[in-house]
Amino acid sequence: MRPSLPPLAEYEALLPALWESGMVTNGGPYVRQLEAELAAYLPARHVVAVTNGTLALQVALRAIGGDRGAVITTPFTYAATTTALVWQGFTPRFVDIDRETFNLDPVLVPDHLARDVVGILPVHVFGNPAGGHDVAAIARESGRWSIFDAAHCIGVRTSGSGSVFDLGDASILSLHATKSFHTFEGGAISAARTAVAAKVARLRSFGFDTTGDVPEPGINAKLTEPAAAMGLVNLRHLEDWIQIREERVRLYRELLAPVNEVTFQRVEARRPSVTYMPILLPNLRTRERVVRHLAGAGIQTRRYFFPLTSQFSFLPRSLRRRCPVAEEIANRVLCLPLYHELPEEQVRRVVATLRAAL
Repeated sequence: MRPSLPPLAEYEALLPALWESGMVTNGGPYVRQLEAELAAYLPARHVVAVTNGTLALQVALRAIGGDRGAVITTPFTYAATTTALVWQGFTPRFVDIDRETFNLDPVLVPDHLARDVVGILPVHVFGNPAGGHDVAAIARESGRWSIFDAAHCIGVRTSGSGSVFDLGDASILSLHATKSFHTFEGGAISAARTAVAAKVARLRSFGFDTTGDVPEPGINAKLTEPAAAMGLVNLRHLEDWIQIREERVRLYRELLAPVNEVTFQRVEARRPSVTYMPILLPNLRTRERVVRHLAGAGIQTRRYFFPLTSQFSFLPRSLRRRCPVAEEIANRVLCLPLYHELPEEQVRRVVATLRAAL
């Protein structure tokens, strides 16, 4: 991947006002403007910007999670989903994924709602919102909270009338440089309820309320003004960048469609996320051979998400629950190069090299 960078002059044009104000952090005008523009774009009722996607998860868990306990989640995700849970004192309860969508399997969730389960933390894997409504309904009807890891969901448009950011008690976004939209490094929390958004905003700034009191401990998770300025400029170009990425994804799929050894994630969205270009290969041995072959040709790939987070060594063995489908997908998945400046001829070269490896 490569960061999507706007024309430098557009970013520089925002810096004089920043210098004149002397305000580079603590919720300045650029942060407030970015929150408003992101809320309109996603769309979401409330957006609170924070330092990064991991802190977005931690702050959301602190604001909504309440009592410590077990949280149903997926092992097929980036490390931060699991480490944020553990960092906040929760116990991850890993449940297997759907073989086609790669998301937490809603059919399996009810069987794991033990008395110690306090919430559900699903992931829209590669920005795929499949099954999200079902999981949110299960949480609501069972009296548990739900926070959605929507780190990859910028630009996603669902097939229905609602927004992917309407689901559950809150959703989190990563605004990291590897995403199609970024603030250099950043994150955000979306919430439908005003009270939740207000609490999140307090917690990101040490827990201070409007009187200067700290009714509960918070953390420093504020986004800086220079980072927000980058986000504001990038937002101007995001739709154009997404269109180019969509064209590259279509070309990848068209060229790989005749290759019997390659299959794809089933995506349930009117416009899916185009942050990643995941494919499935027949097995682990084939995947590793393809990785080596592509690397030898100077083509970088990523095994997102391998190994499963449930296999991390810091977890006690009692928590390393077997998830056979997730294990299979993790052994087969490979993300190919994708960024808006990727030329078509490079897509063709990647596919030709991959076919040669197979």
